[in-house]
Amino acid sequence: MDPSKKKRLLFVHSTGPTHVHGRDKASKAKIRRHIMEDIGKSRRKPQRNPQFMIEMPFWSQDPLSVLEQQWGMDSFLAYGITLLGSEGKRFFGNADALPPEGFSFPFAFTSSAFLRHFKAIFSDQSILKAIHRQSSARIKVVALESALGTITCIEAAMANPSFDPAIGDRVVYAILSIICYNLLEMDLDQARVHLEGLNLLIAVRGGMQSLKGNNELRLMIFWVDVMTCLLFDTRPRYPLPQDLIPAMSQTDPSNGLPLSLLRIMAAVTDTKDPQLAHIPACVTGLNAIATIIESELTTRGDSLWKDEIFLGLRINPLAHLLFDHPVRSTRFSSPLDQALASIRLGVIVWIICVKRMYRSWPGSRMAYVPELLDSLSTQSSTASNTSEDILSVNLWLSVLCGVASCHGSRERKAAVSLIVYNLQQLNNKEWSESMMDVRKMPWISSFEAPLAEVRRDVQCLRVLQ
Repeated sequence: MDPSKKKRLLFVHSTGPTHVHGRDKASKAKIRRHIMEDIGKSRRKPQRNPQFMIEMPFWSQDPLSVLEQQWGMDSFLAYGITLLGSEGKRFFGNADALPPEGFSFPFAFTSSAFLRHFKAIFSDQSILKAIHRQSSARIKVVALESALGTITCIEAAMANPSFDPAIGDRVVYAILSIICYNLLEMDLDQARVHLEGLNLLIAVRGGMQSLKGNNELRLMIFWVDVMTCLLFDTRPRYPLPQDLIPAMSQTDPSNGLPLSLLRIMAAVTDTKDPQLAHIPACVTGLNAIATIIESELTTRGDSLWKDEIFLGLRINPLAHLLFDHPVRSTRFSSPLDQALASIRLGVIVWIICVKRMYRSWPGSRMAYVPELLDSLSTQSSTASNTSEDILSVNLWLSVLCGVASCHGSRERKAAVSLIVYNLQQLNNKEWSESMMDVRKMPWISSFEAPLAEVRRDVQCLRVLQ
């Protein structure tokens, strides 16, 4: 017990009578002061704005006991604690050049009491940095213990012979929370295991139809499904929730696209490979998304990147369409088919670039960039008379590779070489003129900062040549 809260006793030494009226004046005064002091303390008002000095995050004292008492039933606890640690790691470096890596799952903040309670911490850099500096090792331990506890609860619920489908939604929430934790930790093998478990549970319950009345849960599954498609290059496990997807603008989505790209899309009827027939719809969809994002950036500025649900509801359906029509080859005999395959990869790279901006991509920054560079290199080495339309599109795709790749990386060097090659093939166009054409393709102003870095690399290479 706190010493300040112990019962204070007064011992009075008296050689005279012990009756209250017979005590000497000094003893009576001492007793009176003792009693009045306690009365004064009990009447004293508490401080209006008490200040607490917290030397360490709360879990540093006794991690599991505190968390289990307060948040033990929160299935998103493992994800939430790991997210606190990863955010602190981001801010621990150069605050002026924050890396956008991470996986912010927006529905966790509505489903998790833990994340709702500590939401304000995510905007306080000093606390986040202190958490990472003082507790990064403890965070991993607490998160892992919490995840294992959640998995135990899931297994116990599903192994119960009298498993009630009515509580199945809570089990689905719990499995999704573990998958989010795995994705944030980039433990992809474990994520695959839990994805299979989720798929089995939903199938046993009667498919996605059994979740028709729970729109938030359906969106959570859709989010995770699209994310794992992008990470593992697999087909979606679940159908697109059409009734939850906002309608796009009624204007022509191809409006504003350059003729070079429009002519390639119009020629799709001539393609001999049906697996590429969906590419024009993906390009027009991407152009519509770029228009929406650019309009919102004009209105909202960078605060747009904090609205993960708004952006995800526009971008994820396009990713779902792309991966619902898998292309299993990157080498095609026809220049048109090879160009279409490159465009498909370019759309994926574009999506990942934007997902990184609103912190919804836990994977590598350069995912799919090597495959796209390989496809573009194949075109440049095998096609002797490449059309100007394909060259213009390839320039856009090469620039996307440069924007998506890290400075000094092998991928950046390959992208810069391809940019220079395409500029030469397009009658040695100047950079500014060429970029005017690139910006007519699906493009957003947020690509301009990394583009400036790519431009310097291109200028250096052209000088050397």
